[in-house]
Amino acid sequence: MNKNFFSNHDDFEFISGIIIETRKGSERMNTAVLNYYFEKSGLSKEFMEQKVSKRFGQFLTGERTPSFNQLSEMAKQFRIPLGMLLSDEVIPEKKIEIPFRTVNSEFIGEPSRELRDTIEEMKSKQAFLKEERLPELDFIGRFSMDDDSMVVAQAVREILGFSKNYFEEIDKKDSVFKFLRGKISRVGVFVFTNGKFQDNTHRLLDPKEFRGFVLSDKEAPIIFINQADTKNAQVFTLVHEFVHLLLGEEEILGQTPLESEYDEVEAFVNKVTAEVLVPTDLLKLSYTEHPSIDALESIFRVSRFVIARRLFDLGFISKSDYQQHVREWELAWKNRTKDKTDGGNYNNNTLYRIDRNFFQYIENAIQSDRITYTEAFRLLGVGYKGYQILRER
Repeated sequence: MNKNFFSNHDDFEFISGIIIETRKGSERMNTAVLNYYFEKSGLSKEFMEQKVSKRFGQFLTGERTPSFNQLSEMAKQFRIPLGMLLSDEVIPEKKIEIPFRTVNSEFIGEPSRELRDTIEEMKSKQAFLKEERLPELDFIGRFSMDDDSMVVAQAVREILGFSKNYFEEIDKKDSVFKFLRGKISRVGVFVFTNGKFQDNTHRLLDPKEFRGFVLSDKEAPIIFINQADTKNAQVFTLVHEFVHLLLGEEEILGQTPLESEYDEVEAFVNKVTAEVLVPTDLLKLSYTEHPSIDALESIFRVSRFVIARRLFDLGFISKSDYQQHVREWELAWKNRTKDKTDGGNYNNNTLYRIDRNFFQYIENAIQSDRITYTEAFRLLGVGYKGYQILRER
């Protein structure tokens, strides 16, 4: 069959070796294939009816045949090549194992589509940054498990430039996360946050699966924080992942980081993180005047989980009391994550989730004609509206 003949006629289109009639209707497709990729996508039927056609349910049953444009939109939403939808049978996908440890040194063998795509998005950003020939950061991989945790904690403060009582320096109107993120960004680490995949409100990130992850690199290290997690938990994750950079490691942080005493690496990182956020000497002084977890949480501006763990480690509360607190708070936290929100202000969310320095590198690349606006939108994970918001801040 001559491809050129069909390319000169409006009624046909040649895609991946398959001729599709585009004006008079489409080739009959295998509904089992369509159903497989639809279920794999995790998208709702209502969403696909909105994006593709009100008759999407009939496409699934084979009662109706989608047009070429509708098939193209389906492939776009499923994030697969169009040819896979037009195949006579499901094309087996290579199982992706993410080479990151979660807590307890377990590997994620079957990550959610949202986690997998978020990691790939961050890797794409990192690849772009590495083309920018950034200077090497001498603190990446500077320490090891053989170093004293107190020494590493002090090094974190010195590298980032804040004192033990940093929390007293932060205005009550500002967040600890904003303060620490600013410090980490200034030393060359790129910090991104999001509670969903890019701008897709139908693809939410689950904090029960992961709280954050880090991509270690001497030139372009990236920390990603799951914005769906609690505010105080995000603070712990941010410092936790930065400490991993000092060890030169990549990691995905799961739901209960403070319960990782059986994982030597995580136990060490947790110990350093806790010392940075709640210094031992200052906690002892504060506890004599305020022997209350709620009061200490307010003073140090970290989660009650961190305060309770520090009190247990220092012998101020028993193991049974600590475990009881954790059980109660975890139950409350799980119930809280089920609550739905309106998603907040789009402008503020866009500014919050994109690293400021990363955007500047994107802008420089556009101005020097090294990337197109289309490529910039892809790397940023926003459309024209989001780009304008970032440009005007």
